[in-house]
Amino acid sequence: MEQEFKWDAFATLQDAVLIWALNRDADHARITEMDAQYFDTPDGALAAEQAALRLRRENETGICCLKLRGGKVVQGLHAHEEYECLASCVSEGLSTLPDVGAPIELCSRLRTLNLMETCRITFSRYTVLLRYGSAEAELALDRGRMSANGKSAPLCEIELEYKSGPQEDFYALGQSIASEFHLRPQPLSKVARARAL
Repeated sequence: MEQEFKWDAFATLQDAVLIWALNRDADHARITEMDAQYFDTPDGALAAEQAALRLRRENETGICCLKLRGGKVVQGLHAHEEYECLASCVSEGLSTLPDVGAPIELCSRLRTLNLMETCRITFSRYTVLLRYGSAEAELALDRGRMSANGKSAPLCEIELEYKSGPQEDFYALGQSIASEFHLRPQPLSKVARARAL
């Protein structure tokens, strides 16, 4: 179960949050170039189930991801099932995802369907590993573009993803960052916003 806070942002706000993070007990700061393609059936079966199938290039590495319906978003905190594996294409990913826990029946069914690219999101991600109490979380600053249906829009957001430790420490860190920088929760995922273009 992936848990992450998601907030709207703009460039100067991201810069301020990054400076704050790097002045803390931060580690593993890095920049990754992301090129994410999302796939669905022509009738939008995955979108209707609040699920998403993604093939993303992270620098030179291909990763296939299946996200399944999560719970209610509260104050920008998103929670959902997420399965990832290395893959060069969607078909390879759907063959391998059950090995990391994804529902085998769903993956097998998706392999038989006509899948098409529905949207694309290309962005740069600056990440920093933060510690708060006994918890670890990854702060991600994403900036790029979303495109679908012949339209495009800018992407600029801040995420904080739970990694390990007491969840209450993770929640406290998220609330502290949101309060410090007056962050506005983003209730929709990237793919939901791209699909709506």
